[in-house]
Amino acid sequence: MTSPSLARARTDAPAVPGPVRSARARLAPALGRVLLAVAAGLATGALTSFGQTVLDDPFRGLANAVSPWLVVPFAVGATALGRRSAALLGLLACLAQVPGYYLTAALRGFPVGTSWLVVWTVCGVLGGVALGLAGHSWWRGGDRERGVGAALLAAAWLAESVVTYAVVLGYPGDAVVFGVVGALLVGVLGVHRRQHLLLLTWLAPALLLASLGFLALHRL
Repeated sequence: MTSPSLARARTDAPAVPGPVRSARARLAPALGRVLLAVAAGLATGALTSFGQTVLDDPFRGLANAVSPWLVVPFAVGATALGRRSAALLGLLACLAQVPGYYLTAALRGFPVGTSWLVVWTVCGVLGGVALGLAGHSWWRGGDRERGVGAALLAAAWLAESVVTYAVVLGYPGDAVVFGVVGALLVGVLGVHRRQHLLLLTWLAPALLLASLGFLALHRL
């Protein structure tokens, strides 16, 4: 039998302060989004390694290109509540794709060159932050930025279609695949908050920016 004094002691135990409970309530979802970003990045990198030996023309380019690796930071950026967290989530997702790919390739017995490791890491930093912010802009952005985020992702696919596969490499099949994906992104992403018109407005400058980026990459 519990004594009255012990019962009073249990009843009078201090409760967790409201601010602490509030901080914990905010921290759990934020940590979940961080883990999701890292896991999605690692998984995408690993799937890229498998895709290089499974996919056939004209889909082989999907496992040897930049644009597919920009989808994950865009998606996780859309889950963020603020711009800073969107940039962080995009950065983590994009950077995680690099070890995800290289570790999987090594475990599968394929030679892993390190000469491009620094290049892809730098690209991961720039692309991850930019596309994380783009995803947030697409899903939650204010009226002034409507259409910008979706245009950036679609432009990456369209620019890679033209610059990388049509002009530099001369692979028309891959160029068509990437062009179709880019067009589908314009159609699908524009549905959210009715962004089609603004998306198309921003698409031209986004295409110019993405094309310059791919031209610079091919000069390395």
